[in-house]
Amino acid sequence: MNLREEKDKVNQELKLKWHSIYGQILFDRKLTAAWKQVEANKGCGGIDEETIETFGAKEQEKIMEILKELKERTYKPSPVRREYIPKKNGKMRPLVS
Repeated sequence: MNLREEKDKVNQELKLKWHSIYGQILFDRKLTAAWKQVEANKGCGGIDEETIETFGAKEQEKIMEILKELKERTYKPSPVRREYIPKKNGKMRPLVS
């Protein structure tokens, strides 16, 4: 089965209502739009060490993999890394990267 057939199959299996926030992200076009926005903003890789370049090289495969995990409810996002940066008043501000 090629990627297009797999994508069509996954989208046809979707039975969630539109008012569900979770249901709204379960479309490949939504995930693709989100990816394109990250790419356009020159986003950076996260704690999982996935870079924009490596994700972009296999974007359709990666998006379909994430979509499948979301639909099966097995997707586990990587934890965020919290760092503290100094503020002008001497206090520290948390920064999530």
